[in-house]
Order: sequence, then C-alpha cells, then structure tokens
Amino acid sequence: MSQRQAEDRNQNSADLKPLYVRSVVGSFGSGTVGPFLGAYAVKLGASASEMGVFQSVSNLAPSLMQIPWGKLSDKIGRRVPLIVLGSLIASILWVPLMFVASANQLIAVIAVQAIVGSMATPAWTALIGDFVHPSTRGKITSLINRSAGIGALLATLAAGYFMILVQGSVQEMFFVPLLIAVLLGVVSSLVMLLVREKPHPNNNSKRSLFSLRDVVKNVKTSPNFLRFCVVSCIFGFFMSLGWPLFTITTVEVLNASMLEIALISVVQGAVTITLQPLGGRLVDRVGRKQLIIIYRLGLVLVPTFYALSTSVYHLYISSVIFGVLVAFGDVAMFAYLLDVTREELRGTLSAFYNLVTGIVFFAGSLLGGYLGSYFIGVFGLVLGLQLVYAISVAGRIVGGLTFTTLREPYKYPSTLRRELWQAVQKIPSVLERG
Repeated sequence: MSQRQAEDRNQNSADLKPLYVRSVVGSFGSGTVGPFLGAYAVKLGASASEMGVFQSVSNLAPSLMQIPWGKLSDKIGRRVPLIVLGSLIASILWVPLMFVASANQLIAVIAVQAIVGSMATPAWTALIGDFVHPSTRGKITSLINRSAGIGALLATLAAGYFMILVQGSVQEMFFVPLLIAVLLGVVSSLVMLLVREKPHPNNNSKRSLFSLRDVVKNVKTSPNFLRFCVVSCIFGFFMSLGWPLFTITTVEVLNASMLEIALISVVQGAVTITLQPLGGRLVDRVGRKQLIIIYRLGLVLVPTFYALSTSVYHLYISSVIFGVLVAFGDVAMFAYLLDVTREELRGTLSAFYNLVTGIVFFAGSLLGGYLGSYFIGVFGLVLGLQLVYAISVAGRIVGGLTFTTLREPYKYPSTLRRELWQAVQKIPSVLERG
C-alpha cells in the first residue's frame, strides 16, 4: 500500500467515527417519535383514506427536492454542509408537532419537515460511498445501520413506556418525546462538523440544479442503475399498498397500546441489530443480488401476518421475521445502490432513485388508503383491510421476482450456497462446545 493510500484509509477510518455517533444520537432522537407517528394520526381521528394521504406524503415529500440537493452536493463536491443543515432544520421542525390538533395539520408539518430535511439524504449516501471501498461496503453499512438501530430501539422502548404513563391528551403524550427528538437531532447534526472532507467538485454539468435533462442522460448511460430503479419501482408500488393500513390494524383491530406498538418496532430492531454484522459480512462475500431477492420475496409475509393476526403477539412474530430480512436485505440494497452509481454522480443518482421510488410509494400508499376506505365501507373493517393486504401480497410476489434480472457489477469470493453449507458443517462443533 502506498503512503497516500495509507493516509486516505486512516482519514476515512477517523471520519467514520462521527458517522457512527450521528447514527446513534440521531436515531435515538427520531426513535422517540417516528414509530408512533401513524398512531398519532389515528388517535387524531385519521380515516383509512387520510392514512393513505399521510403515508403517501411521508413517502413523496422527502424525495421531491432530492435531485437538486444531490446535484448541488455533486457540483460543490461537499456532502457535510448539506447533511448538517438539512438534519438541523428537520430536527427543529419537530417542534410544531407538539401543537397539531388534526391529522391534516400533522400531515402538513411532516411534509415541510421532510422536504427541507431531504437535503441530507443524497449527501449522506454519497458521503458513505466516498469513504467506503466496495469490498467493505456491506460490513461498514451494517455497522452504521446497527449503530442507528441501537439508538432507535432504546428510544422507542422508552418512549412507548413513557406514553402509557402520561394521563392527558395525545399532544401531552407526545410532548416529551418530541422535545427529546429536537435536542438530540440538533446534537447529531453538529457532530458531523467533525468530519474532515476532501472536496472533489464535479463541474462538468453547467445546467440548472432543477434541470432533469442531464440527470436522465446520466441514468440512461448507467444500465445497471436504471434496471435497479425499474424493478424497485415495480415492487415498491405493491409493497406500499399496505403501509397506510398497518397502523389501523394495530390500533383499531388489535387494540394495541403505545407500549405494544413500541415493542413491535423494538423486537424487529433487536433482531436486526443482532444479525446485521453477519449480514454485512455475507453481503461482501456472496454479493448483493441473491440476498436482495430473498429479502423482497420474504416481505410477502408482512401483509400476510397483518391480514391474519388476531393478537398483537402475532405481530411480534412478524417483527422477528422482518428483523431477519432487514438485517441482510437493507445492507444488500444500499450496497448495490452504491455499486451501480459512479462516484462523481453518486449524490445525483441516489437522489434520482429516491425520487422515483418516492413517487411510486406515494401512488401505492394513496391507492392503498382509498382502497381501504372503500373496502371497509363495503365489507367491514377486518375483511376490508384483508382484501387490500391480499392485493399487496400478490403484487409483492410478482415484484420480488423482477429482482432476478439484476446484474452484479463485481465478482465476489464466495456464493450463498457455499456459505450456507459451511455454516451447516460448523453446527456439530458449535454444539459440542456448547
């Protein structure tokens, strides 16, 4: 290794530490509120169609401005300023949620928060891509995600327990968690000022930040990236159909308390945190494609559980399965996105990916909410919800199979079959030691 390479590796290692801190602190802050926003809307009186609007806006709003933010990040060659500014403003915008009195007000505040805060998203993706070599992207991504998961898990459990102790209005229940989200969000934003970033501006594009022509041109010259966008949109539409209704099932059908809602997230988070290091190593050894396919097809089980559950304990089982899938799948998806985007366009292309999937999630969630309202009106609450879940299940199966068309841009030292066989062979020795 040359002296320059050694210096770069040492710098990147040092700069990853603030990324871990931001993940833990920021996720602890957002974890006090994020898992409960759907329940907040339902308790404010949101109908199934309004939950469709809530979920669709939550999906689309973060994506609307990501292309100009991503292009700006690539043009100036700096990621940290956008991460700090976007995260800081988004954290402060938790404050108005303390005073909302209706689901529509909640939706409006979340939309503004998401649009402004979205400047951090493509810059964050690009920053990780800048610092992490392709051969270790699975490992590092899993570690960063694990850091975030630990923070979110602890916060969600604490907030859920706190909320059931509070006697008063729904706004009073959320006041302290929202205050914590503001304070920790500000801290996690300022931590990023410790990152030592080497500017690498891309001044080839002279177009406006709001011009899509050069973005489309870059997408067309990246066939693996384009294919990834297409299959993600097909699957994402059917995946998002059920999202607005999950909270309705949890709150109105299963009568779950805030603590039980928290435990659904905590169980999934605990499983994911436990398995993510293994997931990261496996992604780097066998590649991304096989794990992505398993992940997407496995997600068929989520709406199935929501359709058939008669107790919140069934959702805990679903959370265990979902936690396993996320531990391997999210890392594989993120690593693949970095693999198929060029360094000088990583902010722009990751923003494009988030935009097109956000639009699809918007359409799917909106349709899911209105389908839910219609079917509930005709068939009743439980059967109406089950019909939408059935459509989501069928679409997820078809959409999951489209990921078989992806192509791996790199070669990997092992295969999934080989790794599984080696793991099976180790079982007797592990049992003997036990």
